[in-house]
Amino acid sequence: MGYPLVGESEIREAFRRLAVRLARRHVVGDVCVYGGAAMILAFQARRATRDVDAIFAPHGIVLEEARGVAVELGLGRGWLNDAVSVYVSRVTDTDQPHVFDHPNLRVRSASARHLLAMKAHAARAFAPDEQDLVTLIRRLGLTSAAQVEQICLEVFPDEPLSDHSRLVVADAVAAAVST
Repeated sequence: MGYPLVGESEIREAFRRLAVRLARRHVVGDVCVYGGAAMILAFQARRATRDVDAIFAPHGIVLEEARGVAVELGLGRGWLNDAVSVYVSRVTDTDQPHVFDHPNLRVRSASARHLLAMKAHAARAFAPDEQDLVTLIRRLGLTSAAQVEQICLEVFPDEPLSDHSRLVVADAVAAAVST
């Protein structure tokens, strides 16, 4: 996707404008962010991302108003998207921090455990994802690949890590504990 990079202030402004638009419609939206946006908003671990991967409700209204925000702010049409929904665990994430609150928009982030499991399963070998894994491993105080794998099995009980994911996790653990 050729979207411009957005940082914390741009994401918060987009959410503020989305909340105002929802208020005009007398709607309260709920959003849970994942990926780079979660790393930015919940963990202050990244400076920018291309989009905000999320699950949201009410789906149609939030999506429609998010597209209006995109026009207002010059963001890509899919700045807020739900493409991540196919990768989210069915195990309830009970530790989601609130990252933005407004009477018409509540935004939470996936927990560090769920993000870690998602990042480990994706095992994408590019700088932001690799650093995200290291950050989450440190944040959770993990010191071994076995600990990471255990969390992955708790979050995705029917999906063991691939051999490739295990290698990426081992490298991330080594990087996390070496400094």
